[in-house]
Amino acid sequence: VKHVWRLPVSPDSDLWTDEAQAILFPCSSEARAVARRRSCDVDHLVYACRDLDEGVAHIHKLLGVKPAYGGTHPKFGTHNALLSLGSGSYLEIIAPDPNRTDQGTKPKIFGLDDDISSANDMDGLTAFAVHPSPSVKGATFELIAQSLRLAGCKIGPITSGERRSPDGRALRWRFTSPYFARGAQPFVVDWGLAGSSAEARRSPAFTAPKGCKLTRLICYCRDEETRAGVEELHRRIGLVGNNGDGSAYRVPVVVEKDDGPVDNLVAEIITPKGRKVCLGRRSTAQHE
Repeated sequence: VKHVWRLPVSPDSDLWTDEAQAILFPCSSEARAVARRRSCDVDHLVYACRDLDEGVAHIHKLLGVKPAYGGTHPKFGTHNALLSLGSGSYLEIIAPDPNRTDQGTKPKIFGLDDDISSANDMDGLTAFAVHPSPSVKGATFELIAQSLRLAGCKIGPITSGERRSPDGRALRWRFTSPYFARGAQPFVVDWGLAGSSAEARRSPAFTAPKGCKLTRLICYCRDEETRAGVEELHRRIGLVGNNGDGSAYRVPVVVEKDDGPVDNLVAEIITPKGRKVCLGRRSTAQHE
């Protein structure tokens, strides 16, 4: 209880008052009101690779649309390329920036610092991000970040990001730390989607090359205990019920048990030619 005021809270005074009451009194009417606001959707998928040009070439060949170069992240020592997936989501291909300042240190996000023998063993989906559901009134970035923390996940400091797109537009966003995002545990991003359409266009989902559509994200877990834990985590941050309810932004996220050696993310994507591609680790990519 003494740490309640260290949690992120929504900026509106009525909203944050309800959120504080919900934390202190989980059976209260305020808690029920907050539960109705707690809703998030897939923002983007993270495809991590050792070399950005090779990653872009692989995704281009697989999906039939070439991702556009995004920019650099000096704080993390990475750079990226972007591809819209429709439904308010996009694919980020991210790799170490060869021109980063500290060449002796590997980027420590999305598994890019993993000591593995082959780039092909590593290339693939390693994480995903969520944003507050634009269609749900009162679903705020702070509420989703707060819910992730209350579910027992580390979120790190909330940070503001900014960079220039290749056409010179300023892109600004807020996010919880990507250092703690891996597999089925997302991080949270805010592009201002609940605001005006001009703000909504900040997101690469609306500006990156289009043609593909994300139809489902599957979180595979190696045992039943892990699967149950992931389902509970997603429930507590409002990432359940995304089963095609007609909203323009909702992408179904499901959790399934798999007998594989490691937990895995797999995205089902429809290409411009109508093929369904299952994108996970490079070795698991399939198409129909």
